[in-house]
Amino acid sequence: MSAETNAHAAHEEHEEGSIWPAIVGLNTVALIAGLILLLKGIYTTVGLILVFYFIAVVVVFVAFEVRQWQHVISSFFERLQKTPIPAEPEKIGSVGFPTALFLLTEAAFFASAFGAYFLIRSTFPVWPPPGAPHLENFIPRIQTIILLTSSVTIELAVWSAKRGNNRGVLAGILATMVLGIVFMGLKLGIEWPRLIYELGFTPASGFYGSSFYILTGVHGAHVVGGIIVLAIAAGRAKLGHFKPKSHGFLDAVSLYWNFVDLIWLMLFLIIWEGAFLW
Repeated sequence: MSAETNAHAAHEEHEEGSIWPAIVGLNTVALIAGLILLLKGIYTTVGLILVFYFIAVVVVFVAFEVRQWQHVISSFFERLQKTPIPAEPEKIGSVGFPTALFLLTEAAFFASAFGAYFLIRSTFPVWPPPGAPHLENFIPRIQTIILLTSSVTIELAVWSAKRGNNRGVLAGILATMVLGIVFMGLKLGIEWPRLIYELGFTPASGFYGSSFYILTGVHGAHVVGGIIVLAIAAGRAKLGHFKPKSHGFLDAVSLYWNFVDLIWLMLFLIIWEGAFLW
């Protein structure tokens, strides 16, 4: 390989490397701290500053990084076409370790959240605390059915990819997206407005209120993130990127979505069905 080619490859590698995802990830600490201060009603000015600081970081990230994504993706596939070795950028299992590592961090996060919930809850002699509203489980039950169905549809998409059925892949991904959107629509359009405006149950309603909105809100944020990733997967499916031996990205998406569904089942049992009351 010539010196010029080496320099070009090094330039492309430098272009595709970025510390911004790490910066955004680390600054989520500021976001979480700001939200806690706001929910608790202490140092609200500091809380607002931290939240807007995180938003500013995200805006800078979008301004400087997103405009490079099209070039990065096109150059990636260009190099794949030029290589003499048959390329399988998403060979089955090739994304296994990164996906497992990511899900491990997510599991640790939710484990700590549930642990803190049970630890503080154990200090209350009666649960739910006196004066807390009764949480109807009709809509959460519908949401549970929706998410369980979405696990089936995303697995159908993976099953279709293994058989080279691209139409089945796209249909499964789109169905999962629609179910996820309906889930969030029920939460933000019906359940939360009823709790806040009709029952007066807000994040400021003591530990019971703050823990409810933090746990269900963080889960909802993960659902929204999953919907965004599903939209990316749908775009790739439309381009025919998923093959029987090259659909690692879709495998990773399905693992993440099933993990989010599992967390919801735990929330449903703990908060609404009272399976862990003592």
